[in-house]
Amino acid sequence: MSEAPAPGRFETVAWVYSQSDLAILLSFFEHAEIPVQTAGRGHVSVDWSLTTALGGIALRVRAEDGDDARALLAELDPIPHRARLLTGFWPIDLAFFAAIIIVFGVGSPPRQIPTFLTGETAVRREHLKLGG
Repeated sequence: MSEAPAPGRFETVAWVYSQSDLAILLSFFEHAEIPVQTAGRGHVSVDWSLTTALGGIALRVRAEDGDDARALLAELDPIPHRARLLTGFWPIDLAFFAAIIIVFGVGSPPRQIPTFLTGETAVRREHLKLGG
């Protein structure tokens, strides 16, 4: 059997949980001229509360662009900047969000951190997938 990657094979290099993180990463990849395919973007754009249930939005690149994409992601801060919530004083913020949930029955959007597959993580996942 051939060890060459199959044409059209894609691999996931990142998962994001917010539309703003997605837009930043898509523009980052576009600037680097790396084509990206997303999975789950349509569902999340219609109902943001599904983001966590779907495991975020997967960013997938062609297998031959995987190393370049991981190198680009490795240049980013592992934890992107997050603006403070409302007041920056957690008891007041917690009370405000509890009031919103009680009055409107809607939770706040997830503020999860994007997950990037870079370096050793990607190597270990590939190693495990190949059974080595």
